[in-house]
Amino acid sequence: MLKINVVNKCKEVIQGSINRYKERVQELSDSLADNDASNDAEDDDGSGELMADFERYNNLKDEHEKLKRVFENISYRSGKTAVTEGALVSTDTNVFLISVSLGELTTDEGDKCFVISSNAPIYEAMKGLTTGDSFTFNGVTRRIIQIN
Repeated sequence: MLKINVVNKCKEVIQGSINRYKERVQELSDSLADNDASNDAEDDDGSGELMADFERYNNLKDEHEKLKRVFENISYRSGKTAVTEGALVSTDTNVFLISVSLGELTTDEGDKCFVISSNAPIYEAMKGLTTGDSFTFNGVTRRIIQIN
């Protein structure tokens, strides 16, 4: 059940970011259109800032849409026995979902999980390990309690 909750929270966080960036892009687009309509020479600096913000938020939206596609292409089926993409790894100190890099999330039920990508250094330290194995990362040794 924890894995389902974490995966659902990830979907919610990613889609929420996309929605916020889309909304901001639309607001900036509207502001740029209003600014062009006024065509006042004094607004040139403001228009440049608006365009820079528009490009930045549009890029963030695009990045999160790519992140969503990567997330959706990972198999989260249960029954994983080794640390691999899509696995929920419970250690004696933390819980990790090997997915895309979202950082620490708290599910609606209050469970905390670090959502990391397969490019994360800590993933490299635990990659391929199974329940009962230990690994050391940043001087801290952790034991894998469960993999799902």
